[in-house]
Amino acid sequence: MVARAISIIGQAIRSAAPFALAAAPFAASAQDTASTDTTVSIVDDVTLTKTRDMDFGRIIAPGAGVIDMDATDAALCTPNNAIELLDPCQSAAFEGTGGSSFQIRIRVPARRRIELTGPGQNLRLRRITVGEGNGLSFIRRVGRNYDFEITDPVGNFEFFVGGRLLIRNNQAPGVYTGTFDLEIDYQ
Repeated sequence: MVARAISIIGQAIRSAAPFALAAAPFAASAQDTASTDTTVSIVDDVTLTKTRDMDFGRIIAPGAGVIDMDATDAALCTPNNAIELLDPCQSAAFEGTGGSSFQIRIRVPARRRIELTGPGQNLRLRRITVGEGNGLSFIRRVGRNYDFEITDPVGNFEFFVGGRLLIRNNQAPGVYTGTFDLEIDYQ
């Protein structure tokens, strides 16, 4: 969902002069006038571009285990249970533009998980997480919603997506792929 934001800033001037009714019930009264300045800023919709896919690289998995990938630019992947990483991993990366000081909410898939399909049983990517990059400041996470403020004066920002890959016992070798959608609310 993308919202168009319009902010109106005005300064009202009020003149209040108490006046009493004198002996003449319809006494003449002067009318006051005032003016105000009004400013309108029209901000374009937020734009978003994927700049890099998530990649866990090549893995040797002698048994079940997990690989945790953090949601940073130079993602760190931490395997357990004798799982070995042959390549560096990389988080998914996105760049966007919006209004400076506006807030965005990034909503990851339901239950923060997806399935990756390949030649064997599906792999599960769980605990999908979003981390801020340049131009964003983290506010809070509630469930699958990650809230940020755009801090760049021009409105440019970036963010990264990581998660936990679950590998089963006797996982068939091969390439496993999956996709996920992110929903962006902008205000």
